[in-house]
Amino acid sequence: MDAAVAESTVGIKQILWATDLSQPSAKALPYALSLAEKYNAKLFAAHIHAEPIGVPSSMREGLRGLGLQRQKKKDDGRALASLEDQLRRVRHEIISGEGDVWTEISEIVRAKGIDLIVIGTHGRTGAGKLVMGSVAETIFRQAPCPVLTVGPGVSGEPTSIADLHEVLFPTDFSAESLRALPYAISLAEQDHARLYLLYAAGKYQQGETLLDGQLRNLVPATARLFCEPKVFVETGPPAERILALAEELGTDLIVLGVKRTPSIFEASAHLPQATAYKVVSQATCPVLTVRGK
Repeated sequence: MDAAVAESTVGIKQILWATDLSQPSAKALPYALSLAEKYNAKLFAAHIHAEPIGVPSSMREGLRGLGLQRQKKKDDGRALASLEDQLRRVRHEIISGEGDVWTEISEIVRAKGIDLIVIGTHGRTGAGKLVMGSVAETIFRQAPCPVLTVGPGVSGEPTSIADLHEVLFPTDFSAESLRALPYAISLAEQDHARLYLLYAAGKYQQGETLLDGQLRNLVPATARLFCEPKVFVETGPPAERILALAEELGTDLIVLGVKRTPSIFEASAHLPQATAYKVVSQATCPVLTVRGK
């Protein structure tokens, strides 16, 4: 990859915080507010009322007849209105809608020119994820803009996202993973943060020294003066190595390039479905994902 590709500046003017009004999504709001203040951006708070998952259409009609869904909408409306006090410190707009969550959110992204989506995730894995589905994963896999995910294991002050000190960028040099590189470098440069580059794979495809050099060459010489890049080459399950190194280094942010619609058969990919979701849902710091084309 030509290192010049990485020379760009991240500009954020419109931020979307997507919420289901749960505690996990509420945990992501302070991060959205910190970023809105840092970039003087407008913050959109969006809640989409979705049909109950796994409930037959005949039963949904019965719920409507009982007025249970109408009551839930009223409760949700009051919860959204109560957000005004938290949002008042930034320019903001509250949006509510009904329908398929991703369809509605994608329309908001298009109509409002969203530069960044901020979401919280419940961190469900395995059978729980399969039963409940994963709105968060749908969003970060499909969104045309970067997505900041705050998982249940995230610790530290939300203001750390606006004043980065340590940024971790994992890659296997694939086109998908390198899509996130300009964001990792730009964010590190803006805050004069330390940038860590990690190659994590089941086994080395070439010499470790050669991989070290390839990682270092990803960062333009001008950027190295500001972000002091340090490289790591490790073997083992990628998700486990990413999570372990992020915790060991105390990183403020992980920046990942992800596939748009990974196949369950693409087990050799750097961040197959299970790996990317595991990092996003289990990381002890927020994760910025950038979707490959």
